[in-house]
Amino acid sequence: MNNIYISARAAVKHTINRLSLLALPKGIKDIPKYSLAACLIAGTSFATPATALEPVDFDAALRGLNFNPATLDGNGPDQGVGNGILDAHEMALVAAVLADPTLDLSASGGVSYRITLFGFKAATAAAEADFAPLANQWPTAATVGAGYSMLGTTSFASYSAMSASLGAPMKGKYGPALALGQYFSFEGDADGDGVSNLAEYNATIAKGLEAYLRAALDPTIRDGSDNAAHPAVAADKKIVGVVLYPGFEVLDVFGPIEMWAYVPEFKVITIAENAGPVSSAQQGIKAVADYSFEDAPKLDIIMIPGGNGTPVELENETFLNFIREADKTTELTTSVCTGSALLAKAGVLSGKKATSNKSFFSLASDQDTSVDWQHSARWVEDGKYITSSGVSAGIDMALAVVARYHGKEHTGHLARAVEYIWNDDPANDPFAIAPKD
Repeated sequence: MNNIYISARAAVKHTINRLSLLALPKGIKDIPKYSLAACLIAGTSFATPATALEPVDFDAALRGLNFNPATLDGNGPDQGVGNGILDAHEMALVAAVLADPTLDLSASGGVSYRITLFGFKAATAAAEADFAPLANQWPTAATVGAGYSMLGTTSFASYSAMSASLGAPMKGKYGPALALGQYFSFEGDADGDGVSNLAEYNATIAKGLEAYLRAALDPTIRDGSDNAAHPAVAADKKIVGVVLYPGFEVLDVFGPIEMWAYVPEFKVITIAENAGPVSSAQQGIKAVADYSFEDAPKLDIIMIPGGNGTPVELENETFLNFIREADKTTELTTSVCTGSALLAKAGVLSGKKATSNKSFFSLASDQDTSVDWQHSARWVEDGKYITSSGVSAGIDMALAVVARYHGKEHTGHLARAVEYIWNDDPANDPFAIAPKD
């Protein structure tokens, strides 16, 4: 298909000439300086200038670099290996959303036109600056770069490595685009129906690209689901289980998830004693547990958060037994805040070094006096056990986990992409307390 936006274009043919670019919120002048979250917080409404949005033809852009859209699949997790979806077809999903300003699948946990447009504008601005040295020879390089960045960190890294070899490294502000990888990557879920794009692609592509785009952007179509209760996890993925319980601290959970969700090798899931909504310590805020303790898969990494519900779970043998059983086979057992109290009560930290929230330190230390409790530490690593201090320290700990697998340089890039200042020294603890006699 020459124009990969064609299926979506047909649906909005009567309005396509009137589509307008969304303006930035008042006062925002430089797109790359702002993250996706900042845009959505600041821009609850947008003005509409007269400039019409042109359909995006990624096929033509790829051919402008002598890439063949009909055969190219080179942006998989391993260098030079594809992910199962043609790169042009992955970008076709982006183009289809950009062609439909009415699209909003946020109610089902899917993508929307609004955030896609912002991410694409940010990526285009960054790519045009980064690829300026190549513009005369390869004028479509920036469009292709923007397209790959919309597909997540794996695709971005693949294209960036190639561009760097040509003297044009991708060092601009791509954070808003990379954040959309959860929707547009091969392992993402554009419509929020619980079935990955790759699964829907394999189930529908024999019928043509339009069939795939329909399935990928309609949560009522669950092609490739095989009626399974949970989508299959690729064998090469490390399953990261974040355990929820009533009264968990929101940042304890979603700070680490924000970081781990960008790691291609990680499949992050949520688990609770019973699957379904779980109330947090923040009034009215809930999270949904994907799995119950009974049907949770084997975990490679487990994370126990803190929160005001910790004291209740300290007396919950079902919860403690789940920790004990999961810990037997994990590569890493981690905690944030008073989550270390739960690990200690379960007995898995005996004889290890660990830390906890400074304001509730005794809650953890009283659970197991054989633990070498560290009063001054942002986080503590002892073998496979990684415990962090209070709340925000969990983000630093989560990045330390990423660094174990990808090194500090890669992890630093990730932190910068989400505009986070990573405290990469576990001993640098601005909230340290003096130990009690």
